[in-house]
Amino acid sequence: MKELKSFSLLLARVSVFSLGLAALGGCVTTQGVRSGQGSQEPLTDNLTIEVEKEPVRSFEPETVYDLLVAELGGQRKRYDLALGNYLKQAHKTRDVGVAERAYQISLFIGARQASLDAALLWAELAPDDPRALQASAIELVRDGQLGRAVDQMRKALELQGETNFDFLASSAAELTNEDRDSLLKTFDAILKEYPDHRSLKLGKAILLQQAGRDEEAMQLCDQLLKHDPEYVKALILKGRILNKLGRGDEAEKMLADAVERHPDRPRLRLLYARVLVHINKLGHARIQFEELLKQSPNDVEILISLALIALENDMLDQAETYFKRLLKLGQRKGTASYYLGRISEKKGHLKEAETYFLNVPPGKEFMRAQVSLVQLMLSQGRLKDARKHLGEARNRYPIHAVQLYMLETEILTGAGKYNEALDLFDAAVLRHPENVNLLYARAMVQEKLGKLQGLEKDLRAIIKLEPDNAAALNALGYTLADSTDRYKEARALIEKAYSIDSEDPAIMDSMGWINYRQGNLEGALKYLAQAYKKYPDHEVAAHLGEVLWMMGRRDEALALWKKALEQKPDSEILRSTRERLEKQAEPQGSRKEASAPVASEP
Repeated sequence: MKELKSFSLLLARVSVFSLGLAALGGCVTTQGVRSGQGSQEPLTDNLTIEVEKEPVRSFEPETVYDLLVAELGGQRKRYDLALGNYLKQAHKTRDVGVAERAYQISLFIGARQASLDAALLWAELAPDDPRALQASAIELVRDGQLGRAVDQMRKALELQGETNFDFLASSAAELTNEDRDSLLKTFDAILKEYPDHRSLKLGKAILLQQAGRDEEAMQLCDQLLKHDPEYVKALILKGRILNKLGRGDEAEKMLADAVERHPDRPRLRLLYARVLVHINKLGHARIQFEELLKQSPNDVEILISLALIALENDMLDQAETYFKRLLKLGQRKGTASYYLGRISEKKGHLKEAETYFLNVPPGKEFMRAQVSLVQLMLSQGRLKDARKHLGEARNRYPIHAVQLYMLETEILTGAGKYNEALDLFDAAVLRHPENVNLLYARAMVQEKLGKLQGLEKDLRAIIKLEPDNAAALNALGYTLADSTDRYKEARALIEKAYSIDSEDPAIMDSMGWINYRQGNLEGALKYLAQAYKKYPDHEVAAHLGEVLWMMGRRDEALALWKKALEQKPDSEILRSTRERLEKQAEPQGSRKEASAPVASEP
């Protein structure tokens, strides 16, 4: 057996997590949870948990070994090993310090279930420690155990410890409306017992904001600020609400004054900078972000914000510097590489741009980089290279295969190579037979080639997979109405699509067209006029003009077509519709020259 000061002395003797976790004897923060799913950015710069001195306690050699291995694992970024060892020893030794440390590590790496386990154990071992009670309450909220969470916070209140109800409320961002209402009622009940507890009142304001009850949340912020004008958390929440409500000028003025009074509060300055971006005062925003960068030189989000502001202001060299700094830090490689590619392209350094786009890994920016790379190649007449790259990328990154197929077929259809596009779609569908996007896109190519049987087969396959797919129902219904005399089938399909999405102008257009094809001009006019008002597209204009023409309102039809052609001079459907109807027309004065199609089915 070996005498050690619980885990405080143990950790003081080894080099602990140097990134994100403070050494024992100082303080740690739950701020790391911001990156977890469902979390809401806290209103304060951190939620501090002071670590108290631990009494001397004996640990078995196996425990000492496991904890040392855990710390060495942390040094080598083997956080899974560190957390596993700490959790194991926390349960085995039931040592308060080890349980707390396990909680800290789980927060740092975003291990949600482990955080709950460690926090509950910590609270069990330290039932009189408000910090442990608060940590367990936060994790219980994230796990949907609202009743137990509130019980823990009540206990913390009774101990007169630091009770961050605002942080608890921020952790409830992903709750259902029903659960949030339940939590609000609980907050109200506790407020009756503690009416002057500001963290509780702020927590209620946060819950109200999450529920979209912004004005009520603002009133609570104003009450808090009336009592204490320097309550920074309330200033931050009020600033967010003002910005959300489109009152950016008010938010700017309030936050500018607050930042002047509290220059060392980074979250306050960060919100101010974001509000300045929102109201398009990018130069002023850049000054604030640069000040933040001085305070936190390696803050990834601040670097990205500065880089994007510089890019927006066409300050290419400065933006390039910031993005290269990100790459040097080994952070957000995809974002940095993508934008460095765009910058290089703007500067005319095309080979360099191509290299940057190729270096974007799978993730958020991957497909944007592929699109940019392909466009770059096409601008140089390198269609063959573009297709070769996309084929290789599909093999290398199968998770993006469907998107890459779609991109290549879009290139081919854009070049009018419909048969090649169809061949590629056939290969794609063979590999991904139930992918709705591929089936729909292939159907549209088959429509271009006049292969209506193939189109119908693909659209019906989609409808079988997704019976309420309004786009597929509408596309098939419109095709049957426009290219066949199967009006009864067409109407059933279009009406079902309309019942699913009555606000889609494409479906309105189809409703108008099936009415027209069945001879109901008034019904056709109603839907087509609605569609054109909502979406003044050249195809809708062609349909609406045809109905007006058939109703004898030729001047209106001609004026409509003229206006649509001004906006879309190369519209084939507008020109062909007008030429066809004018060719059919007899001399002016006669209204018998052409008649609307008459339904062949009842």
